Amino acid sequence: MKTIFNILLFFTLGLSVQAQNIQTREVTILPNSSLSISGTTNINTFDCDFNVLSFKKQAFEVHYTDKDRVLHFKNSVLPLENKYFDCGNRKINKDFHKLLKTEEYPAIFLTVKKIDMSRGEDAVVTLSFTIAGIENDYKFPIEVSWENQLRFKGNLQLNIKDFNLEAPSKIFGLIVLEEEIEINFNLNIQT
Repeated sequence: MKTIFNILLFFTLGLSVQAQNIQTREVTILPNSSLSISGTTNINTFDCDFNVLSFKKQAFEVHYTDKDRVLHFKNSVLPLENKYFDCGNRKINKDFHKLLKTEEYPAIFLTVKKIDMSRGEDAVVTLSFTIAGIENDYKFPIEVSWENQLRFKGNLQLNIKDFNLEAPSKIFGLIVLEEEIEINFNLNIQT
């Protein structure tokens, strides 16, 4: 009985010590940020820019632990409402929303899991993207700078098939979207 009590005490103390190390910060994405999704069809390219002004009055909470310049995040989600993407053309916007299944899934969720800055200037981020209800993790290099504000810059190529998405084809299949798309971001953060 004493052994079980010691194990429970150790487990409870371990959880409370671990919980004390979690830091919470409120962050704001500044208007000089940018985020876009780029793609290619067999005849053209397109860019769908996210209107970062939609974050204007919104602060996000991030929860993390910091150990040896490696940040581990918990429940740190950035929702990107699909309606704030603009591809520059009404027909392309319609196709883009059809691709993302916007009626059923009105937002893309970007979940920050880990930022490893232990390798000097090069940082590696682990993010989870949830698109059309399907979640996938990606690990890739990003630039992090702290000049006047905290800045995260990078790009990620992903395959729409990873999210069970079917690109709409046009003109009896003569115009087809390629499966690889690129997410580009330059996020300026205020804490």
